Amino acid sequence: MAKFEHITLKINNGEILNFEQLRLKQQNILKSGNIIYIYRSSVNKKVYIGQTKHFITRHKQHYSGKEEKFNSANFDKVKVIISRYFHGSALDDVENQLITYFIADNSKVKSENVLFDNDEILNGNSGNYVNDYTERERVSAEVILPFWENVLFSEGWVNTPRLDKLRASALVKYSPIKQLTEEQDRLIEEILDNPHKNYVINGDAGAGKTVLLTHLVSRYLMESQKKKIAVIVQPNWEKTAMDIFKVFGIHSSNLKISTSTKFITQGEKYDIIIVDESHKLSRKGSKQHPSFDKIYKSEQFSDCVNHLEPIKRLGNQIILMYDVLQAIRPANIPREKFQELTSSFEKRYLTTQFRIQASRGKKYTSDDYVNGIKYLLYKDTGLLKYTNFDENFDRSLFREDDIDAYFGYFEDKPLKNMINWLEEDKNYNSGHINRVLSGLVEDWKQADGKDDSIHHFFEDDISRRWNSTQENWINSSEKDAEEQIGSVFAVQGIDLNKVGVLIGKDLLVDEEGRLYGEPSNFKNINGKHTKEELEIPEIREEFTMFVLNIYYILLTRGIDGVRIGFWDNEEFKKYFKKTFDII
Repeated sequence: MAKFEHITLKINNGEILNFEQLRLKQQNILKSGNIIYIYRSSVNKKVYIGQTKHFITRHKQHYSGKEEKFNSANFDKVKVIISRYFHGSALDDVENQLITYFIADNSKVKSENVLFDNDEILNGNSGNYVNDYTERERVSAEVILPFWENVLFSEGWVNTPRLDKLRASALVKYSPIKQLTEEQDRLIEEILDNPHKNYVINGDAGAGKTVLLTHLVSRYLMESQKKKIAVIVQPNWEKTAMDIFKVFGIHSSNLKISTSTKFITQGEKYDIIIVDESHKLSRKGSKQHPSFDKIYKSEQFSDCVNHLEPIKRLGNQIILMYDVLQAIRPANIPREKFQELTSSFEKRYLTTQFRIQASRGKKYTSDDYVNGIKYLLYKDTGLLKYTNFDENFDRSLFREDDIDAYFGYFEDKPLKNMINWLEEDKNYNSGHINRVLSGLVEDWKQADGKDDSIHHFFEDDISRRWNSTQENWINSSEKDAEEQIGSVFAVQGIDLNKVGVLIGKDLLVDEEGRLYGEPSNFKNINGKHTKEELEIPEIREEFTMFVLNIYYILLTRGIDGVRIGFWDNEEFKKYFKKTFDII
């Protein structure tokens, strides 16, 4: 039985034409009942999305002549959604989700075609958290999804037939109107209330750091249009970040989106600087793009040795999104230096895991999986004290012999078995984005990406090549894109449904039973240290950390499942089994 109803009303010059033809109970709920509504113009395709407890009254307000959005929109229809689940929190949630989905659906056309009240939406998030109501999953599955796919799409109101495609887009994942957890909201309020304090926001992969960033920017802009705000992002995310703020109407001449190099070169001071993925900020003189070192030629920053130092000089308040386990290049600022430069900063941790969904029907949780992977990779490094690691994780997760378990491993024919596992899932979940990933253990050249005849991974009659591009790889139009093996550079920051991870011989075990990175088996040219450098114990340890971090990133991409395969690596297989007491 349907968990929602919908009514389509015809409008002419602000007048509802078919109200009297409705059933009495429909008339009554429009006068006084919790509903979501969507106005639409058949001429210019504009829509307006909102919620109310008194639709007829709200409709008259919209057409009172005082709302500019309605004066020229030429709306001729409004669709009203009614559901048993629609109370305060659910209304906020559904409204926010529909706005986000409509914007993502229209992003390639005109984002300004999707109208809503920014202030109302953004302010409404405060106090209305994702986990505030128990029916949230049911609302998503039984109301939003069928309403979108069976009603809106079938009637031509939207362009995208399946919601799972939209949910994978950056506009949805990092939406600044997406509801926050209580933890995220509390942290935003603390930062806003303490404008003279600097913050390091620590969080595991998938903990919601980037969502926190977009919300924080929107709140700053709402509360003060005079403050100058800079958001520093990685080069491959610069355009996406610009699009996010633009399409949601949350932008200002005082907001700057930039890479660290361009921002520092400009040398302009800002009231607030927010840095995404600050663990990837560059240091002087390391192997990297030559432009990264240009900043040190300026007299203003000639004494600096990394990008964080000039950023601190250019901002009155600094907020850094950070994960010590995601630095993967020698060019990244060293952990010790980062800790030194942020010793006076307030340290806060995001603990909620959004990406990994390991707890469906199981006694173990997503946190158990993340903590287990941390333990597997870092237990002998001393690094876990810098994270929110919990040693009391459920180890049974890694010993579960169940084809539908979140985690598993393949000892024989890892590539073949991973491919079969992922393809079987696609038969049941056609919208899933699944990939085989690997550590940097096979040779690759830049030119290889342009030649689909060059393959890098071989197992019996199976051959596969590395990802053909790093930019937006999962949406690549290459005919063999799904068959390509993904590197860390193609998937860092990306959510996938199911992943297989090949663990190669760049990660080995020493005589004392500890993991170490093996340079001779590591095939990333720009990520290598010189032979002389590797003779220095500190540098050798740093290299090991990069290799460990690469595998940590790969192993935390999967929303619905992960399988590992030992790519000619018996040493790691034995280490893995010993770590989790697998007989």
